Amino acid sequence: MAKFVFACQVLVLSLMLTTMANDKQKAYAQESLVFSKPGPLDYHAQISENILKEAYARIGIKVTTMEFPGERALRESNSGRVDGEVNRIRGIAKKYQSLRIIPVAINALKGSVFTKNSKIKPTSWKDLRAFRIGLRKGAKYAEYGTTGMKVIAAATNKMVFRMLDRNRIDVAISTALEGSNTIRILGLKGISMVEQPLVTLELFHFLHVKHETLIARITKSLEAMAREGRIQNIRNKASEERHSN
Repeated sequence: MAKFVFACQVLVLSLMLTTMANDKQKAYAQESLVFSKPGPLDYHAQISENILKEAYARIGIKVTTMEFPGERALRESNSGRVDGEVNRIRGIAKKYQSLRIIPVAINALKGSVFTKNSKIKPTSWKDLRAFRIGLRKGAKYAEYGTTGMKVIAAATNKMVFRMLDRNRIDVAISTALEGSNTIRILGLKGISMVEQPLVTLELFHFLHVKHETLIARITKSLEAMAREGRIQNIRNKASEERHSN
């Protein structure tokens, strides 16, 4: 009799856990997750957003995004006021400890140097020590690489490149994609990108710890997209559209 009662208890507990898991999945299927992304003019984040929308749609979840200045975007996602971060470099969770990495690279950036002086040709971060450096606040790869140097951080890439145009700084640090597009949008002349990037880094999606149970599902979805070549296709399409404009 005792064995029968115990078996019934195990069965009831199993059914309860299954119901809770199903309810959790239904809840996610009915809601829209909101992710922060840095901006304005963060083209990597825009491309990554398109990748994530498809990846989450495959598991029945709608995604929307909110744009914030780079540093604030991280504060919003780390605090849980939004559900996660669209894309960031791998090591960001060392400082923002409420974020959990989704271990599938969805994008990549090339951290590059822009300058008006053709004689400036740095090949490493240490080569920048003698110069006045401008960067966008919240661009963590650039902040880490220029630690201890003469840095002016501005809220947007437009502000950084206007400083360079007006000779307030000697070099601007930006991704090859964002920097080139900012120069084009502002119609600036005489600014060139150093051919060799300082660093090339993969970008990853991060979820707030409150959504830890989603990590396995979205990881599998992104892994499937990577195997299919779908992530690269979305990136290639964005590149083609950019060059055609």
